[in-house]
Order: sequence, then C-alpha cells, then structure tokens
Amino acid sequence: MIHRLMIILVAAMSGMAGCGGNEGPPRHRFSGAVSVEGQAVPFGEIIISPDASKKNSGPQGRAPIKDGKFDTASSGGMGVGGGAVIIRVNGLTGPGGKTVCEHEFTAELPHADEKRDISIRKSDANNANKNANKSAPEI
Repeated sequence: MIHRLMIILVAAMSGMAGCGGNEGPPRHRFSGAVSVEGQAVPFGEIIISPDASKKNSGPQGRAPIKDGKFDTASSGGMGVGGGAVIIRVNGLTGPGGKTVCEHEFTAELPHADEKRDISIRKSDANNANKNANKSAPEI
C-alpha cells in the first residue's frame, strides 16, 4: 500500500514539474552597443515592443544598458520575439542620473538571436514621441 502511494506521489510530482516553465512564444537574445553621436550611452534601458500596427503580437523584450552595451540576456533583461518591433532607448548618465536620450524607432528583428549596434543622431536623441514611426538610420 505504501509502495503504491509513493508511485502515485512521484507520478503527480513529475507531471507538475513542467508547469510554469517556458510558456508562450520563443524569445531570442538581442544585444549590441548603443551610442549618441558616437558617445556610448552610459546607463539605461532598451524596451522592444511588438509593433501592433504591423500585426506583430509577440512578447515584449527588455535590455539594460551599461557602459554603452545592451543585452536581453543580462540580469533584468528579457528576450524578444522578433518581427516588426518598436525599439525605445532610454539613456541616462547613471543610476538616477540625467537623461542622455529618449529615442523610439521601428525595426524588423529576426526570429533568432541578433547582435546590432544602435547609433542615434544627437538631433533625434530626445524625440521619442516624434520618432515612433521612423526607422533608425543606423541599426
């Protein structure tokens, strides 16, 4: 009797092992360097959202910026789904520091890991709302 209960318990726990794991669409790594007029963005965050206007409903991604580099695989980051996306760069001088840039643009990311550098012109550095539907000239 005890043997049967152990078998049932182990079977039930094995079935639960997959619950809450990697559910949802696959996510991919997005990384690179980010700069404004050739100067590395010291700190901040990049948010990568699916572009609903182009019928993309994949998962949103996030990448912290540190010393001019960003990576969705970094602590606090989340991979992207790919396809048509809106990328928003929020750059700061440091934690709690002054804004270096707020820039938003559209892009097409592959449904695979991707390494790309983002170069922002100084004239576009603080025009997040105006640039929502523009493509970045250098990505």
